[in-house]
Formats: sequence, C-alpha cells, structure tokens
Amino acid sequence: MNNYAAAPEENRSKAEIMGRKRQEKALREFKHVLKDLIFLLRSASGMQTVYMYWINRSRKQFVLETKSTELDNVIFKDRLAFENHFLNDYKDISEAATLEIGRELDPSLLKHYYDRVPVRYVTMLPFVNNGETVAITVLEARDQHSADEQGDVIYSYIEALRNVLNTYLEISDLYEQQNEWVDYEKCLDRLNVRCHRAELVKRLLNILQQFLPDGGVSFVTQGMGSWCNVMNSDEARHPLPVGMTMEKRSLASEAAENGSTEFAIHFNNSPKRLSPREQQTEGATMAIPLLMNDRRQGVVLAHDKNPLTFKESTKHKLMNLVRVAGLQIMGNDPGIDIDEPVFANKFGAFLPDFWKKTVDSELVNIREQQSKFHSWFGLITLSNLPKLRTKMRIDQLDQMQRDLVRTFNPSQYGYTGILGFHSDYIYSFFIQNKDPGAVDKWIAALRKNFLNSFELDNGMHIETDITVGSVKLQDELQDSYQVLTKAKSALSGAMKSGNNEVIQ
Repeated sequence: MNNYAAAPEENRSKAEIMGRKRQEKALREFKHVLKDLIFLLRSASGMQTVYMYWINRSRKQFVLETKSTELDNVIFKDRLAFENHFLNDYKDISEAATLEIGRELDPSLLKHYYDRVPVRYVTMLPFVNNGETVAITVLEARDQHSADEQGDVIYSYIEALRNVLNTYLEISDLYEQQNEWVDYEKCLDRLNVRCHRAELVKRLLNILQQFLPDGGVSFVTQGMGSWCNVMNSDEARHPLPVGMTMEKRSLASEAAENGSTEFAIHFNNSPKRLSPREQQTEGATMAIPLLMNDRRQGVVLAHDKNPLTFKESTKHKLMNLVRVAGLQIMGNDPGIDIDEPVFANKFGAFLPDFWKKTVDSELVNIREQQSKFHSWFGLITLSNLPKLRTKMRIDQLDQMQRDLVRTFNPSQYGYTGILGFHSDYIYSFFIQNKDPGAVDKWIAALRKNFLNSFELDNGMHIETDITVGSVKLQDELQDSYQVLTKAKSALSGAMKSGNNEVIQ
C-alpha cells in the first residue's frame, strides 16, 4: 500500500479521493455483511422477525441497521427516540433476555407491526463493546425459543458480529490515521515558505491552533529585558494578554531554562503557564522551546481545556512543527545572529512585524466582539531628542536606547504590553489590559522617572521628558497601517502642542 503522507503534492488529492472511496467501500461491505448475518440468524433460529438497532446515546436514539422478516405487516422506522421504543427499558442489558408478549411486554409497544402483533416472544441480544451496550439484536417468534435452546446459533452470531465490527473499526482507524498524516504533511508544507520571521511565527501558531479545538497558542520570547508573550493564534480561546511577562516556576520558564518540552495537566490552577496573574489555567498545556542551533529563542505555549486532546501523536506533531519552524527561520535568513534574541533589535525592542500582526488580529477580535481587553497602540519618544543627540557619543546614545526600552517596558509598572521598534529613538507600544485607564496610568508612572535627571546604566544623567501619541483600538479602524497613521498624527500633535501627550 502506498504511503499517503509520502505521496507527491500533485498526486495527493488523488490519493485522498482514493482513500475516501476505499473507506466508503468498506462501510458498504460492512453493512452488507450485517444484512446477511441477520438473514442467516433468522433462518437458523426459526424466528419470524429479526432486526438490529444501534444505540446512539448522544442523541438518545435507536438507529436501525438492518432487518429480516417473513411477515408482511411489518414497517420499521430508521430512527426512534428512546422514549418511543420498548427497547428503552433494556438498552443497558448485558445478557440475552426473553420476554413473553402480553404477560411481560405490552403488545401495543411493538409499533413496527400494524393490524395485529403476530408474534408471542421477543428475545434481545445485546452487543457490548468496552463495557457499554452499543447495539441490540431483537428476535421475535410465534413459538417460544429460549436463549438456551438457540445457544449455538446465538453464540455464533455474537462472535461473527464482534469480528466483523472489529475488522471494520480497524480498517476505519487505518484510513483515519492515513488522512490524519496527510493533513499533517500539509501543515509542514505551509511552513515551507520564505517570509519575515514574525509572519512565520504567526503562521506556526495558527497551524498549531488546528490541533486544539478548545484552546489556544501563544508565543513567548525575549525582549525589553525580559521574556513575555508577544503573539497569540488568531482563533485562540482564553488567550494570554500580549505583553504578559514570564515568571519563575511557570511552565514556560521551565521550557526556556531546560531547552526541552514541558507538559502539565493543571490542577487547582497550577502550574501556571506563564505568570501567577494569568486567568483560567485549566486543562493541559505543552511548553515547546523554539530552538535555533540549541539556542532558545522562544517558547510556544499550546493549551487546551481537554487534556485528552494531547495524544502522543498530537504531542509529536506539535513539537515537530515548532522544530521545523525554527529551521525555516534560519533557512530564510542565513545571516541571522542566533547568539542574540532574533525577534528584537539590539536595544531590546520587538521587531515591527510583531506589533503589526498583533494589532491586525486584535482589530478582528474587536469587530467580532471576541476581545476581553482594552487595547492601545502608540508611539513614544524623548521630548528634547535633538539636543541630546548633539551632546552624546554614538556609544552613549546606544546605551540610552537600551536603558529606555527597559524603562518603557509596561510590565515594570504592572501593565501588560510590548514595546517595538519604529525608528531611531522612537518606539511603538501595544498595551492590552482590562483597565480602561491603563494607558494613562502607565504614562503617568513613566513620567515620574523623568521628573528629575534620568540616570543611564553607564552613570550618565540626562534631563528630558517623554512625548506620547496613542490611539485606542476600535472597530472602525481597518488595519495596522491605519492605526499607525493615526498614532503618528497623535505624536506629531503632541510635539507641536507642547502637551507631550495626545490620545486619539
């Protein structure tokens, strides 16, 4: 048999169609065998009517599989609610049972007969799978045929039914597994693309999201002098706030420190994925380090409310997809310096593509009323920058930028957010918080650092203030380009007015 996962791309769709046809053929043959089994059972047992119902417990229905009868006043319905069938009282039996109609079973309950009920005895044969009754075969006769008298026939039927069902399930599982790995190959192909590293990370998160029906994916990396969440998958459920800082003893910190994947099922909100401040820590989480030549450049947090989602095969796929993404990033940029954080510039500010992806995703969430946070984007700089640039050497200016990025870090003041690079000495910021006044409080706390002279790490003191222009994300904004345009306008207005702050 050809391996579907190894099929060339141009032949893969044909292979999938052939696989579906084989699966459909297996189902048809399975149903034909059941029909023949029921006919043989009726013939061998001398019964007048024999039929088989599956028990659909999720929908509370009996579903007719097949029937065989020598009578002419019988009409079966394909589906019946539990309460509309006499089998409702016997759907949990685990051994054969025989009832006499009129004495143990009201004949009016046998609704598949019309005019009259021509049989006197009903024998029920349960089919038990994994400790649960999943089907019942019913034998109806004019004369009494006890289960003991028909022991050999009944035993042969039950064994044949079990063997046929197990064979069908094995074939179905095989086809499902083949299709599952075909889908996985497609996921790998989607990572085989030349693009910016931030775009590849976003693509990776959205691919992993497909494996987590009731969860989400976040990307944690280095910047602003710390590790924090910089991006979530587009359809994440209960996402971590962008900018939430990684703290010790969290699952993410263990993966970052050890360089190996960590998996945990959460009990009583423990262990935390990223921080003690996160909410709704339940289900299970995988923390997968993003390695580049053994350098830890990030951690992918994949979580789902249902721990059973993380089958061993799923874990393997998630880890391998992250590994391939790391290799692809290096392959796309052979000159990348993996000894330094690759998702931030040399001053610690995150690359612009990160906040652009995040802003675009958040605007979609806002329009779809899926966001649980208030979000702002803006630009921040020093108010007397021209004067400082003329007084300081290049190395001093570089040191100043590193110090400013750490100082502007919103987490220093208890707010979740990230700081990005916009241009020299001008930084973009994205703040996300449930507090509608978060950005005003963050700016007020920042200004306190500049009330007196600001001391750099090299001991140099500078006299300055900050100038800020920001915009709150709302549904009328179209994309990150429009948001940036409004933030630039706000910053320009703040500089011209001398107010040092404009919020649009």
